[in-house]
Amino acid sequence: MFKKHKFISFLIIFVLLFSVNTTTFANTTMEQNSSVNYTSEIKLYDSNENIIAYYYELNPTGYVIVNADNNEMIEYSEYNNKYFSEKDAHYYYGGPLMYYKADGTRQFGSIIELQSQKEVAIEDITPLVRGSEADSFGTLNIDNFLIKTRAVSSDSISHSTARYSYNPDGRCGSVAGAIVLNYYDRYKSPSYVPNSLESSDGVALINALVARMGTSTNYIELKRGLSLYIKQYYKPTTVTANTYSWGDRIRTIIGKNYPCILGLTSHPRYGEHWVVVTGYNFTSHNSGTYTVNDGWGNVGININSSYTDGGVDIG
Repeated sequence: MFKKHKFISFLIIFVLLFSVNTTTFANTTMEQNSSVNYTSEIKLYDSNENIIAYYYELNPTGYVIVNADNNEMIEYSEYNNKYFSEKDAHYYYGGPLMYYKADGTRQFGSIIELQSQKEVAIEDITPLVRGSEADSFGTLNIDNFLIKTRAVSSDSISHSTARYSYNPDGRCGSVAGAIVLNYYDRYKSPSYVPNSLESSDGVALINALVARMGTSTNYIELKRGLSLYIKQYYKPTTVTANTYSWGDRIRTIIGKNYPCILGLTSHPRYGEHWVVVTGYNFTSHNSGTYTVNDGWGNVGININSSYTDGGVDIG
């Protein structure tokens, strides 16, 4: 587990009473000029060699993966997916960001997990739940993908975030904090990260945060660790941890052109995890997607708001 649940009682009550409903995306606005390139279709298989999903490229950029049973969208991004680069390859799919490919250069039956490039057994591929029980972003049917309606609200920051991914021991809170601090250092004040902690991979900065908040952090520990760091290297600044109406707070911070940290819970791919929000697209006040940097080196990942339980930001 990467993100701990260690809340005092009233926070638990807030989470229970104000949990977000599952998002429906039949009316979601995506990139206004996006269209599906149907000729780019790639079949994705499960471990029983059944077609479980289809991959499509989007024009001008991006991709979408849809469930083979009901055409519901499982995964999408406005950024290109580098892992499905061979149209004739035999790919397996275990859910969002869980990509596998049969490796013809090795002995028959070898399967490669594409992000790690490690060989796995076919029985190790996580099964994607099929049909109406499938985990998906909602009921957006691929046939209706081109129908565009205006979202209630959407926004994103104007600069890129660092692709830090150093996480050997469940320190995703420190990774997310380092990504946010790096952004503030580059675009608000160069005093957030001293020269001694600057590096292309962020390891020194991540380690500095781990020393102040530990690993497998909860909201209280993440807030305290960030506060201690900022007080030492910048100046006393309010760090806010919010598990009630966090969507409003996140939209406020994004509106100021700054990223913030988002807590994920029970996500089928990430589980309990800290990520960095870089944008959002909501179809109602509390339903939509957050676009995030996942702290594993991936950006432009869209997360259903129903898998979130709070946010942490630098005031």
